[in-house]
Parts: sequence; C-alpha cells; structure tokens
Amino acid sequence: MSVAFFRGLILKTAIARCAFITARLVCLGIAKVAFRLHIEGQEYIPRTGPVILAANHVSYIDPVIIAIAVRRPVRFMAKMELFRVPLLGWLIRQFGAFPINRSRTNLQAFKLATSLLEAGEIVAVFPEGTRGDGVNLRPAKPGIGLIAARTGAPVVPVFHKGTGKVFPKGAWLPRPYRIAITFGTPCRFEEQPADTAEDQIVTFSRAIMEKIAALKTSLESGCRVRDDRTYATREAMLIKKRGINEPT
Repeated sequence: MSVAFFRGLILKTAIARCAFITARLVCLGIAKVAFRLHIEGQEYIPRTGPVILAANHVSYIDPVIIAIAVRRPVRFMAKMELFRVPLLGWLIRQFGAFPINRSRTNLQAFKLATSLLEAGEIVAVFPEGTRGDGVNLRPAKPGIGLIAARTGAPVVPVFHKGTGKVFPKGAWLPRPYRIAITFGTPCRFEEQPADTAEDQIVTFSRAIMEKIAALKTSLESGCRVRDDRTYATREAMLIKKRGINEPT
C-alpha cells in the first residue's frame, strides 16, 4: 500500500479522535451545568485494553451520560427500536451504540461486542436488559457473563442516579435534575471446575448486579436485587446452545 494511504488513515483517525474529545467535552460541560453531573471512580477504568462497563438502566439517556463520563470512546448495545427515532437514533449512534434485538437471542450483537473487546475497546452493557423503575435492580440476564467469559475482559460495575428524573419514560424533553455516576473496582470472570459453565455464567452475572447494588447503597438506602436464577440459567443455556461460544 502507498505511503499516502497510511498518511490518510492516520489523519482520519486523528480527526475522529479530535472530534470525539471535542464532542465529549462540550456535552460534559453542558451536563455539569444543566444537570450538576457528579462523577466518581473514573480511576477504576483501565486507560488501555478491553473493558466491559456494566451499568443499571433507567432512561434512554443513560448511554449518553455514561459515554461523557468516560475519557475513552465507549460502544453500547441498544435496542434496535431506538435507532428508528430520528434524533435519538442519530445521537446514540454518534456515541457508539449498536443495535440488539431483545425479542430473541441475538448472536450477531454478542459476537460484535466480543470482536470490539478483542480489538481493545470499551463496551458498555446493561445487564438488566431493559429499563428499570429506578428503585429496584432487575436480575441480570446472562449476556454479561457470557461476554466476560468469552473475552476475559475486566468488568467495571457502574451505577448512576438521576437520569430517570431527567428523562423519564414518556418524556419528550429533558428536565433539570442532578445526575450522579460512580464506577466500581473491576473484576474478571474466573472458571470454577466444580460448577457447570451455565452455573458459572449465572453466578458471575448475579455477582455483577450485586456490585452495582453495592454502588447504589453508597448513594441511597433500601436497594435490593430481585432473584430469578431459574430464568437466567435457562437463558444462559439457550444462548450457549445457539453458538455464542463458537469462534467468530
């Protein structure tokens, strides 16, 4: 390949990086003024290499808030319906979101997340799979455990509060309210020879939700994680049988 090609590629990468930094700083400034955004635990996010961010989910703007709170570019799984909303779809795509079909086991999305992590990127996942009520955390679906087991990437638990007040269900415009986000210490999936693969995945996924719950209790009281181990185990087995553990 020609030297001009590599120069053009380097220039394109530099421009994209500059655009990301500028957009993030602008949005961060707006969030700090409009929503008094408070961020804790950024030091727990590795500066290089693959990282999985596992966060609670209460609002459509959660991906945007998480993205501007992290100094590195973040990729997101988001339900495919959001990409059909003209402005919102464009915005979340600019912040690195990619679609996932929640109505079925979407191996393509899981494999894309895996390939992004293998390339050293940050991928954010909402283990609950859907927006919660902002009071109780839903049980984790096994996707977070499957991706962590497949890639070996560290998982950083994330908890944020206030986004459900800023942009509640059914709202068309954001409302003024304080947002706080905190990152916890990373952990990795470790195989236990005495357990089945499905049990290990379910146990790890639940452990991640417990870490998110622990971050929640540091900000407020009365948090609990509802248990649904039977459902999670069944879904983990289904995904494995359909090929999530096959090489991409």
